[in-house]
Amino acid sequence: MTMTIEQKKKSIKQCDIHFLKGEQFKTNIISVVLRIPLTKQNATKTALLAEVLKNGCKQYPSRKAVCQKMDDMMGSVFDISIIKKGKEQILFFYLETVKHEKELLEQAFTFLQNMLLYPLQEGKGFPKKIVEIEKEILAEKIKSRQDDKKEYSKIRCLEEMCKKNTFGIFADGYVEDLKEIDEMILLMHYNNMIKHSKIEIIMTGDESQKNEMIALAEKLNFETDFLWQTENENVKQSNDIQKVEETLHTAQSRIVLGFDTNISPEQKEFACLLVCNELFGGSPTSLLFQNVREKEGACYDISSFLFRLYPILMVKAGIEKQYYNKAVDIIQNCLKTLQQKKVDSETLEQAKQNMIRYYISMKDSQTALMDFALNEWILKTNRTIEQFIKEIEQVTIEDVQKRAKEIHLNTIYFLQ
Repeated sequence: MTMTIEQKKKSIKQCDIHFLKGEQFKTNIISVVLRIPLTKQNATKTALLAEVLKNGCKQYPSRKAVCQKMDDMMGSVFDISIIKKGKEQILFFYLETVKHEKELLEQAFTFLQNMLLYPLQEGKGFPKKIVEIEKEILAEKIKSRQDDKKEYSKIRCLEEMCKKNTFGIFADGYVEDLKEIDEMILLMHYNNMIKHSKIEIIMTGDESQKNEMIALAEKLNFETDFLWQTENENVKQSNDIQKVEETLHTAQSRIVLGFDTNISPEQKEFACLLVCNELFGGSPTSLLFQNVREKEGACYDISSFLFRLYPILMVKAGIEKQYYNKAVDIIQNCLKTLQQKKVDSETLEQAKQNMIRYYISMKDSQTALMDFALNEWILKTNRTIEQFIKEIEQVTIEDVQKRAKEIHLNTIYFLQ
């Protein structure tokens, strides 16, 4: 069963309403997305907001009251989170409810309006005690990113690779910035987000629910002027390879290689880059896995991956320290294999089918479909999954070779 996308715009208030049809699902999802440019100045404040706002609103003045309301709404699920999408930081309100209950839908939209527009306040700020508690919790969360060495090494490579670009900013915030934030500054930042951010309302439901859900969404009283827009950013690339080493207590060394792909995510050729990455290090049959791990035994694990909204490809691997040079050499040789068209048609077809299966599987998940659609709206390409699959099917060996030749090593990060 396919899912199609329809949207209706409230151009006066700059609030876009998107309806995604999904008859196959048993629940409705209603999400409100506040999109702002990702900046060092605001990253920590926005990350803190996600936690403070979970503590309730005037109508439901505690986490316990919010949970009780979810129970009353037949076990609905509510959450607020931070998402990093390219050069944007997103404050994401999520509510999932059981289908086919008209009264429940009305309650859901009223609840979201309360949580969004009437947060808990004391004087001219959020409740001071709540803000201080959430600051401590967020500080520990930020510090704990070192605990997962795989994720930490990826983040650190990205920070080094994008020192002068927005994409290197850590969307969960910075400990050193927390001390400057108080309850009044935080509320002022939230009010500014409501007034100036790009707001999207994304909903899933049956065709029979579309008109009703759009009508309810239109009643949400957002008045944004969309002043906070992401500016175009030139990604400057260097011919010099940057090498960064860091020492932490770790049982296993990690290397991450960051490559410039030289292709904008909105370009049609991105489908070719997906196939190229799949051949390079996207699966157990890839060049990296078969050569670096299976043939040479130079790593414990290895894979490559792309950032959907930024022109970067990364390779990450767990290694023994003494295999550092060997692993880096083999990784670069694997890329040369793609650049020299040393891939047979059978291997190419397998890689394409892997990617096609991945995108088909998205149809079984509402959140995956919403994420795909949000990416397309941000890029202003508005492709469907079916269109994306067709682009993958058309990729040739010559396309892969051409695309691989545009991939250049930028940064090598080594954690030991």
